[in-house]
Amino acid sequence: MNNNLQILEDNLANLPTILAEYETELNKAESLLEIKGRTLERANVEQSSWQYFYDVRKRELGSILKYLNMRVEKTRAKLFRSYVETHNRELSDRTIDKYVNNEEAYLSMYQLYLEVSELYEKYDAVVEAFRSRGYALNNITKIRVASLEDVTI
Repeated sequence: MNNNLQILEDNLANLPTILAEYETELNKAESLLEIKGRTLERANVEQSSWQYFYDVRKRELGSILKYLNMRVEKTRAKLFRSYVETHNRELSDRTIDKYVNNEEAYLSMYQLYLEVSELYEKYDAVVEAFRSRGYALNNITKIRVASLEDVTI
């Protein structure tokens, strides 16, 4: 279990601090993806390490996302159970679902899930951008090796 999950299990209030660290790293990605202004050698050397870094961070966020999904489902189950046990008239599952969907506890937990999901998707886009950057660097290297820089297509 990664360290962030242990921190979250202790207190979900730590989530904003954890996410702030991920946001900070995400904000650096755009400048790291730039090829312009770097030597071809430097860009190739740093390519794999940055791609690895962001892919690992994405996977960590994926674990946090799964954990939050579990917490959302737990919250939903508790609320569902309370409706089943406390209402003196019979409610259908669909009606109970509608009630649960409007409960503040469920909405708060689901909002946290959505925030992490959005951040996860951003990291996924960065990892994909690094893959594309790798292909571009490979193509540039091949062009330079073949001395075809100034050929018009």
